[in-house]
Amino acid sequence: HLDGVSLSIATACSSSAKVFAAASRAMAAGLCDAAVVGGVDSLCLTTLYGFNALQLVSPEVCRPADAKRKGISIGEAAGFALLERGNEPGLALLGYGESSDAHHMSTPHPEGAGAASAMRGALQRAGLTPADVDYVNLHGTGTPANDAAEDKGVCAVFGERTPCSSTKGWTGHTLGAAGISEAVFSLLCIEHGFLPRSLNTRRLDPALRAAVLMESRQAPVRRVLSNSFGFGGSNCSLLFGSTA
Repeated sequence: HLDGVSLSIATACSSSAKVFAAASRAMAAGLCDAAVVGGVDSLCLTTLYGFNALQLVSPEVCRPADAKRKGISIGEAAGFALLERGNEPGLALLGYGESSDAHHMSTPHPEGAGAASAMRGALQRAGLTPADVDYVNLHGTGTPANDAAEDKGVCAVFGERTPCSSTKGWTGHTLGAAGISEAVFSLLCIEHGFLPRSLNTRRLDPALRAAVLMESRQAPVRRVLSNSFGFGGSNCSLLFGSTA
């Protein structure tokens, strides 16, 4: 039985990441002790035609960070998580950061300013430094503008050595469900000590400077930052970690 605070958040592709931030604030305010958060997006021709009209849909598989990337591949997904207040050891949301750069209706700020602001906000709220993060799950849609802007934002915050990759080569861009899907991937990375490669990235764009993983590998992972950036600059970064 669920009752209490109930709301929907619609900020395009960051929607189901921002639900974590909203739930965290509700718990901090004493409105609830736990919250079910999540997101759903089903494949719809209207959405497909809309993205195609913006010339963002790739005619082939999604190739994030690739020198010849051509755009997104739309997927569909649904996911939910239970967020609880408490200090029990285990996997936890350590911090979140949100920003709205409002640079353009559909194009990200070219310098990744809003993205960097969201990432810094997550670190600050968690009381951590960039060196404390083991892996960054990129928004990484595979469009030329998004990947270039996010790369600048990531490098501005983390430098060029923190391992990162986009998992959208595996799933496609699940839009409103991207935040929750990639939150789950981030938690699995921590649980299993796994760093996923950027699938379908054949030749890394030489203009990108971040440490994009071209091969998956096993390694201890204690903290992961997951990025989700929506149209209009509605940005959200979630910082997950193990408190065991």
